[in-house]
Formats: sequence, C-alpha cells, structure tokens
Amino acid sequence: MTVKGIPFVTILTASLNSANTIAATLESVRNQSFQGLEHIVIDGESEDGTCDILREFEDTYDLLWISERDSGIANALNKGLRLSNGRYVLIIHSDDQLIYPNIITEVYPLLIKEQFDINGFPVIFEHPTNGRVLLKPKRPIVWHHFKTIFLHQGTFVHKRVFDRIGGFREQFSIALDYDFFYRALMARSKTKFGNQPIALMGGKGISSASEFLAKRLHEEDLVRKLNENNLLWRIVQLLFQALYFPYKMHLSRELSSPSK
Repeated sequence: MTVKGIPFVTILTASLNSANTIAATLESVRNQSFQGLEHIVIDGESEDGTCDILREFEDTYDLLWISERDSGIANALNKGLRLSNGRYVLIIHSDDQLIYPNIITEVYPLLIKEQFDINGFPVIFEHPTNGRVLLKPKRPIVWHHFKTIFLHQGTFVHKRVFDRIGGFREQFSIALDYDFFYRALMARSKTKFGNQPIALMGGKGISSASEFLAKRLHEEDLVRKLNENNLLWRIVQLLFQALYFPYKMHLSRELSSPSK
C-alpha cells in the first residue's frame, strides 16, 4: 500500500476552534487499518484547545499538523496540498469522521490502478433535524453546470488533477469545492462513482448553515460565471439562477420561521 514509504492516500483537514469535534475526526483516521495513509491537519491558530488535542494524537499515527493564521478554508487546504505526498487526496473536515476503520482498505482496490482522476462515493450527512441522511454524488456529469456533483468527504482526487488545474481558489469561502470540481471536469478529468459511503459529514459546517445560504448561492453563481465558456450553458444557467435563488431563499425563510 506504500511505495518506499510514500503514502497512497493523504487526508487533509482544515480546523479552527474545533475542540468539540476534532478528537473524533482524528480517531477515525488513526483507527484505519489501511497502512498507506498520511493525515495533515492545517489549523488556523485555534484558541479553544484544538492544538492540545492535536498534540495528544501527533505521535500515535502518521499525523502532521501546523497551526498558523490563514485566510480561510481554501488557503488552509492549499497549504496542506503543498505538504502532501499521497497519490490521492481526500478531505475530511474537522467535524467529519471516516465511517469505520476498514473503509480505506475496502476502497483501495478501486483506486490502486490510478485509472481515474476523481473517485466519488456517497457520504452520510448528520442532518441537524432529520438525523442521518445518505448523500450520493450526482449523475450524470451534466449536473455540474448547476450544482456541485461531488462531496469532498467522499471524493478521492488524484494528485495529477491538482498539478493540472491548481489548488483551491481562495476567493471562495464556501463554494471552493464546487469551483474546484467544475474546473476539474472542464479539464476532462476521468471520473468513477462508487456506492460505498466513505464518511460521516458533520451538520454544522458553513456550507450547511442557513445563515450563509445567500452567500453560498452567490458564490455558486460566480463559479458558473467564471468557469463556463459555452454560450448555451451560460444562458441556461442564467435561467436556473433566476429561479433557484428565490426558491431557496423562500424555502429557508419558511423553515426558519417559528411555527404558529
């Protein structure tokens, strides 16, 4: 599972004041049976005890961590990419967990030949009110013209994709994953979908928070404008944005309104 000590999979975790959740994240990675794994945590100068927890774990498995000021999640992940050695990169946020100790071992046979640039799998979302919900990557590929089709926590991205298109655009604080995968697909990255859930996705991240919905929708619209060159798709996207934005905002208001 390694070549001369080089890991096959790098897991990146950006953290900031994550003391309430990061221990479970670290433990889920440390408990993996897969041997060709490195874990890099990029912390943004947490002040809540996160670094104390990282120190407790640092000598117990292949964990590298740094804590320094950054400009956001994209900036933190780009720092991690520069430190990474794995053939594939998987992003597990500081409130996520790998689903069980053998999961990387189980999917390794699907990755070993390195045929595909992006290997997308489902994740289980810890919904704040609805409990655990299975989220699957969207098929067919044309969905990326409207929404991200991959979930970071369930997607193994080959290092050659980052070499080809670069890292995460740091102008995005929420839709950085949508932008990255949009660019990757525009660059004709080869994709493969699997059925095995990879991770438990926390329900309190910024992309899931209703108070950031308008910002997320605006960023997604900017992603489409920056990346789409086909005139027909751009026209369809304008129609989509005109209908989707007010619908989502109305739905969010309805859900957040106190019941009578």
